[in-house]
Amino acid sequence: MTDAYREFLSLIGGGAGRFMQGEDVYHPRVLGLGTAARELLEENGSPFLFEPTDRVFSMHQGYQFDFMRGTGADPEVWSYSEGEHADVPVRSYASFTDWLRATADAEIPAWKHHVETVREEINADGSVTLHW
Repeated sequence: MTDAYREFLSLIGGGAGRFMQGEDVYHPRVLGLGTAARELLEENGSPFLFEPTDRVFSMHQGYQFDFMRGTGADPEVWSYSEGEHADVPVRSYASFTDWLRATADAEIPAWKHHVETVREEINADGSVTLHW
């Protein structure tokens, strides 16, 4: 396991509120993502083959995933999205920390807008009702 990913897991590996909500990136949902990614590639007839050190760390709704490539402390991130780039993954970030920073930069403004425009009501049963 790379240093950057190990640090991520130690800080927020079990979840971080709404950050990356809906993504399979936290424990335990991250377990088995490599198998799911291989199955997705196979289903789409992709010629791509993982290298032995590649590690899938994120999947979104079963049609796209991200993985680390390389063995350095902060490896590259490659991404795959069904039907894009001739159904092969592409290098998307120079490092895992670049991916994490870009994800935070994209999500923080969206959640800020959400908080400003949506009121949440906690129901007696613990469920949440959103008022737009």
